[in-house]
Order: sequence, then structure tokens, then C-alpha cells
Amino acid sequence: MANTRWEELHKIRDLGLIRDERDRELQAAGRSRALSILLAVSQLLAAACLLRGDPAWTALLSLTPVSWAVQGLRLFGSDRSRLGLAVGLASGAAALGLMGWYLLQGQGAGLFSLGRLAAFALLSCVLIPLAGLVFVALFLAAVLLLAKLGRMDGEQWEDFFSSAPTLALLGWLGGLMVLAMALVSVLSVPLFAALGFPVPERLALVLFAAGCARLLRKMGREREKLLGLLLKLKPNP
Repeated sequence: MANTRWEELHKIRDLGLIRDERDRELQAAGRSRALSILLAVSQLLAAACLLRGDPAWTALLSLTPVSWAVQGLRLFGSDRSRLGLAVGLASGAAALGLMGWYLLQGQGAGLFSLGRLAAFALLSCVLIPLAGLVFVALFLAAVLLLAKLGRMDGEQWEDFFSSAPTLALLGWLGGLMVLAMALVSVLSVPLFAALGFPVPERLALVLFAAGCARLLRKMGREREKLLGLLLKLKPNP
């Protein structure tokens, strides 16, 4: 017997997938604490790299002014604070200076030159959204295959979606998204090789990790909206 919309909603709320005001406050506090710990760790790693003569200390240290820049510009955006704007712009300039210096140090390293990094970033901006089109194709293929094997009509489709657990549907959609990103990453290997990038397999792994991270962020932002749409498929109590 299919769970009602209320039963599914109660189950989802117990897992914390749909947040109330208290959950949002706890999440904001947790992010603030995580950011503080991340900055402290990055500063320690920067000091270690500096002592070892590794230029990566500049990239690690740039994370601190980046956080100051975000906070300052956010303060300016919320209440038009001139001090926040000044802090944000100055910190942003310092972060760009540190990261630029680090990138310039790697000009002779081939893969890590500014030109190759810019080319890889541009390709990633094209390939990662392309995974969305692949996901749509996979979704339609799965629906057509299910319809052909099960000889589904309109009423049977309604019964299928109303009886399937909401979390299972969410996991199925997430799995298709990860599969789409994996397919795009695999197909990017010959593309990177044809364009003259060294170690194209590693770049494909970086692309896959970046795509999955973007997917997790997007699902985190849109999770409640997506769950709301899936819950509408469930019968009313």
C-alpha cells in the first residue's frame, strides 16, 4: 500500500531533508564554525608550505582574504556599509594578488600555466552544464524503457509514482545525475588529449569531482522544492 503524502512528508522531515527555521539557524551556525576551522587549517598549511619553500603557501593564504572579501561585500549589499565595501574590495585585491602570484610561479609547469588553466576552466563551464542534457536523455531513456517493459499507460504511471517512496525517487534522480556527469567526464578524456592537455585522465577526474560538487550544491539549494514536487505525486490522506 502506498504511503500518503503526509506519511512521506513526516518521514522526510525526520531525516532533516526539509528544514524549519531552527534547522536553518543550526545550519548557518554550523557553516560559520566550519568556515572558521577551514581558515585556521589553511593558515597552518600555508605556514608549513612557507617553511618548506613551497609556493603553494600563497594559494592557501589567499583563502583568508577571500572570506574577508565575501563578508565585506555581503555587509555592503545588506546595509550599504562603506566600510564593508572598502574591506571587501581591499581583501579581494589581496586574494587576487596572492593567487595571481602563485599561478605566475607555475608558468613553466605546462599543465598549470595560466593559459592551460583558463582553457580547462572554459571547457569545464561547457562540459558540466552538458551533463544536464545527458541527464535529460538518460531520464527519458529510462522512462521509455520502463514503459516498454511494463507496458505502462497513464493510470499505471500514476500508480507507479504514487506508490514509489519519495526518497527512492530522489535517489534515482540523483543517481542519474551522477551517471550523466560520469559519462561526460569519460568522454572528456579524448577531448583533453586531442587538445594537447597532459594527463587527460586526471583532468577528467577533476572535472567529475567539480561536477559532482556543483550537483551537491544545487541539490542542497533546490532540495526542498524538488521534494515538494515529488510529494505532490503522493495520494492525499
